[in-house]
Amino acid sequence: MARPVSWKLNLAMLWFSQLVILAGFQALIPFVPLFIKNELGIVDEGELAFAVSAFNFFGTMAYAIFNPVWGTLADRFGVKPMLLRGTFLTGIFFPLMAYSNTVFLLVVLRFISAACAGTTAASQMMVVRNTPDEHQGFALGVLTTAIWGGVMLGYVIGGLLIHYFDYTAAFWVCGALYLLGGISILFTRDGEIRAVPVKKHPDDRTINSLLPRFSHAVWIMLGLFVLLGIVRNFEVAYIALKVEELTTPDTAALWTGITSAAVCGAAIISGVVSGCLVDRLPAGKILIPVMTTSAVALALQGFAGNLWCFAGGRVLLYIAAGGLQPVLQKVLSSVTPARKRGAVFGFASSCQSCGGMAAAVLSGVVMTCISISGVFYIAALCFLAALPICLYGISNAVRPFKFHRG
Repeated sequence: MARPVSWKLNLAMLWFSQLVILAGFQALIPFVPLFIKNELGIVDEGELAFAVSAFNFFGTMAYAIFNPVWGTLADRFGVKPMLLRGTFLTGIFFPLMAYSNTVFLLVVLRFISAACAGTTAASQMMVVRNTPDEHQGFALGVLTTAIWGGVMLGYVIGGLLIHYFDYTAAFWVCGALYLLGGISILFTRDGEIRAVPVKKHPDDRTINSLLPRFSHAVWIMLGLFVLLGIVRNFEVAYIALKVEELTTPDTAALWTGITSAAVCGAAIISGVVSGCLVDRLPAGKILIPVMTTSAVALALQGFAGNLWCFAGGRVLLYIAAGGLQPVLQKVLSSVTPARKRGAVFGFASSCQSCGGMAAAVLSGVVMTCISISGVFYIAALCFLAALPICLYGISNAVRPFKFHRG
């Protein structure tokens, strides 16, 4: 008989792996707009906006396409193989981007690396599958601290590497940290996997057979994850360019790293607090202050005329918005049968990526037509518009429902 899975041990190993993986990711990705501008020589504002949008669009497209595939395979073969695939392959492909001499090649390599990745969604799947229901909010909140902690660490590492060395060093360190995260995954244990026979029905040739058989509540929550992807990614690609506007080109990477690392400390606290609150309070009571405060913080960033004001707005945003994803994940888990949580969380990650794709296009249009500051103002309006939609959607999703078989 197999030994019982220790959800606490898994959580610890997954926490460390996500810490170093996100550190590697954030040591590179936030600085890519500066890489495109300074290393590839794209200085025209319109061309730069297009290049940054393409980089983010096709990266998130790869997540959207492949995350459901990895999620479904995780339900059949286990989450651990999917995590190992994501960490080790991404650790190989990321450093290759350092040698891109055109935007096209950079975007192609970004698509390939993103297609191989999906480690955050897979880690969330493993936490949900192997954690008792009464502790899932806490566990997801703790995992969120690793995500924000990794983001904080990565900003520091990337800012220092680029400032004192070069962009190539940041690309290689990113790959090395992904490989370190993969080594940590080797010490995890997944739950027992039971193969579920696939039953074919007479109507499998209809258009409905192309869609997974999720409940009405799950589809509502997946729609909210699309919205989450828009509001949480709208301004992200332009943080480094905004900092450069407030400082100097020579110090932009350094100050982007320092500022972003400082604000992620607030998100770590937010993740723990919200993870505990979501086990005790209705989602609506958490979302109202979270989303309104986030809107105010984004408007403050757009208005900022100096780095201190901008950093203050980022801190306020991360204190609030750090609790948004655990709330939606907890609700999604509560309306999903245990046997389908891997696939559902994979689709949720893809839906969030679809929102990120929309955000990449819309924010690029806003930057071209208005300004970098305009990106932050529109992001604030997106949060305010999303609040009533989220409240209405969650209230309908958590009503008594009946799961569909399949």
